[in-house]
Amino acid sequence: MANLSYKHFTLGIEEEYMVIDPETRELKSHEQKIVHEGQKVIKDKVKAEMHQAVVEVGTDICQDIDEAFVDVGTLRKTISGIADELGLWVGASGTHPFSHWEKQLITDHARYSEIVNELQEAARSNLIFGLHVHVGMDNREMAIHIANSARYFCRIFMP
Repeated sequence: MANLSYKHFTLGIEEEYMVIDPETRELKSHEQKIVHEGQKVIKDKVKAEMHQAVVEVGTDICQDIDEAFVDVGTLRKTISGIADELGLWVGASGTHPFSHWEKQLITDHARYSEIVNELQEAARSNLIFGLHVHVGMDNREMAIHIANSARYFCRIFMP
């Protein structure tokens, strides 16, 4: 493993934001307006999610954490500004503290319809907002080395 370089990782970050009504503080469908307006500015870095009260953004492939930091900041500022212009708020949290999943509208898309049809309530109730960090590696050997190293930590927490 000594010949594997740790200098060739790349990063990609995705965030899912909740769309919030500023008066009720409940989740609110933005009818994909944030996505449509966002695509005018940040192109394919913004997209709809299964629930209409969610907006997903993703950075470019970043060469280092500094580049990722700048890209995430730009995405947050852009989406927040668009939401503000539409009279909405966006927030980042694992889940909304009191909005009920039963009241949330599902985005009209074949993929989401298929998921809801197959998983039913499990899909509709999966109302979470994530932050995903993707790490790119130059080669398979490095990926296997990292995965094997991470297994040690998984065993600590699992019987």
